[in-house]
Amino acid sequence: MSMFAGLQFATLGPPPAVVPPSRLPDPECLLKFDVDKKKHEIFEAARERIKLKSQYTKSGRKPWTQITITLPIKPATTDEEDLAVVWAMMRESTRSKVKESGNGDLIWTMWGGGDHDYLKWLNIDHETTKPVNKFVHPVLYESGARKQTMLENKLKKARKNICLYEVQHLETQLEEYESAQASKAAATQSSGNDYHWSCYDECTVTFRKKQTRKVVNELQLIVKVRTSYLGCGDPKENNGYLGGGCSSRELDPESKNYKLMKSIEM
Repeated sequence: MSMFAGLQFATLGPPPAVVPPSRLPDPECLLKFDVDKKKHEIFEAARERIKLKSQYTKSGRKPWTQITITLPIKPATTDEEDLAVVWAMMRESTRSKVKESGNGDLIWTMWGGGDHDYLKWLNIDHETTKPVNKFVHPVLYESGARKQTMLENKLKKARKNICLYEVQHLETQLEEYESAQASKAAATQSSGNDYHWSCYDECTVTFRKKQTRKVVNELQLIVKVRTSYLGCGDPKENNGYLGGGCSSRELDPESKNYKLMKSIEM
């Protein structure tokens, strides 16, 4: 390999993070919140909502979860000042070009895997943070909750449309399904394999150009996080790690499962 080829190879790597437009004013005098605390709020709020709402299946479903974050601002700010405040939150959050929709909304996209841009944006060190403090757990996996939600939504629609026969039929279906799930849960002995985890695949953050909350001195960011199933195992029994999964990276280095997985990966 020539010296030039070696130099060219050495310069390859991930593109630099996107930075704010130079025309924007300095946000320091505009901020009415602590950026690091707000990022921690986003991290915890997303985890809590994913625990409650996201449902995972053997088919590999990757659900989206949405939360809305408010940013306090000073009265009578200009559009440029609003953007400066938003960019103070989003600075170097992504390596992808920030997109602008047809109505002027700005959309930042980050990825959970690879360079872990989503965790880096929220000041979470992927390398040193244990899975118990990094990923989402416990989550709903093959719990039957998804089918129950679908039946409840159909029932709600039937009631709205005043379809009496359909309402009666769906009510019976729902009662029978809930009864069957309760009997199944009572007959099943709980174990660490019933404790499930999910990880981050993708995140989008949207700043809408038309801000309805600006009249009360607040801006809004819409944060959507896409997650996927990661593995299982009670962290109390596994030193803060998973008990089993598709990779050794999230297993306890002192565990038998870790050594077995490493031997397979080699």
